[in-house]
Order: sequence, then C-alpha cells, then structure tokens
Amino acid sequence: MLIRTTRTLSTWAMRALFYAALFGVVVLAHMAIGGVLRAQGWGSGAALFAAGAAVLVLVIVAANAAEWIRDRLRERREMQRVQQRLPSGPCCVVWRAPEEEKSVRQLIEQDEDDHTDMPWDIVGPLRARYPRLARRLGVEGIAIAEFEVGADGRAKNINCVDAWPSDVFYEAAREALLHAKFQPKDVHVRFGASYKMPFLFRISGASKARDAGRRARTLRPTLVAAQQAVENLRQQGGSQR
Repeated sequence: MLIRTTRTLSTWAMRALFYAALFGVVVLAHMAIGGVLRAQGWGSGAALFAAGAAVLVLVIVAANAAEWIRDRLRERREMQRVQQRLPSGPCCVVWRAPEEEKSVRQLIEQDEDDHTDMPWDIVGPLRARYPRLARRLGVEGIAIAEFEVGADGRAKNINCVDAWPSDVFYEAAREALLHAKFQPKDVHVRFGASYKMPFLFRISGASKARDAGRRARTLRPTLVAAQQAVENLRQQGGSQR
C-alpha cells in the first residue's frame, strides 16, 4: 500500500511568507498611524517621523518574537525527533541489497496484484496518514504489518513485522488498518489466519525510485468519525424496525 505526500514548505519559503506579511502590516500601520496623527493636527513631517518610529518598534518586536517562537519550535521538534528515533535529515527509500528486495519489495509488488492470496477485500479505499514530523524532515519509510480479520470485518491482533527507519511508520500503518473495513471474497472464509500488508511512505520528488502498490487516500479522523456515527445511526434505525 502506497502512502504518498508532498513536501512541506521549506524554511526559506516560510521566512519569505513571514516577511511579505510583515511588509503588508508595516505599510498599513504606517498609513493608519500617519493619518491619525495628521487628523490630530500634527504636521506632515512630524506625523511621518512619528509613524515611522512606531512602525520601526513594531518591526523589531515582531522579528524578535518570531525568532523566539522559531527557536522554541525547533527545540520541540528536535525533542520529538529523538523520541521517535527519526533521522536528522532527509531519508529516501531506495532498493539496493537483493536481500532487502526479497523481503520487502516483493511484498509491495504483490500488493499490486490486489492480494489474490488474501480471501478479504478492503471496503472502499484504505486511508492512512503520513507521520507529520517525518514529512517535515523529509523522511520516507516502510512498514510491514501482520494482522487478523475478525468476524466484524475489522483488523485485530496487529503486529509489526518490519519498520524502517522508525516505528512511527508502523504506527501510521496500524492506524490505517484499525480504520479499514474488510469483506470476505468467499462465503467459506477461515478466521484466525494472519496476513501481511506492506506500507510504503513516499514524498513526491524525494527520489526517482518507481512507486509500487495501490495508493492509499489521506486519513481524516474527523471524517471517519462522522461516517461511523452515520453507520451507527443506520444500524440503530434498522434494529428498531
């Protein structure tokens, strides 16, 4: 299963947006302060000088506040990176060693065949979320989850077979499976059997490696909760009848 996302805005892009917004605020503030002072009887030169001084103070305060907030966010992000055991920089999934290809890539290529050996079909598209911090750092990853399917069509007994370079990718795969719904391909389905599903997390443009597997859609917990609420209401209405 392929989970693809786009890159986040770079630091330079964020700074460009900040200074562009600050420039607009400076222009509006200078015009507003100058107009108020002239309305109070100040001369044009004095009003222009006072408005410029006020705007300069505003710019200095805003720039220092933005720098302080940026430092706090950087420290928090670094703490989260260490806790999640993510690389400090961009990391791409590239197939190299034959041993790795045999254990991981073959499973992903088998996923293209619509799980012909799996007696279950996924109801609707599988939805997954790309780990936020990994996306911010430009880190790609893989995860292979092993699970069983219960009588209600929900995944259970989910275990991690492999995850690289961090377990956050397995957690994202596990969340996707918990929200998935399965239906049997045949009436005579055997419960208790375990299945493996690979998840490949890719960032657009990060590498030139070929994508493999079916693409998952973005998981939005709010939308999923609303759909489950509607389904519960339908079941309650059907039971009352």
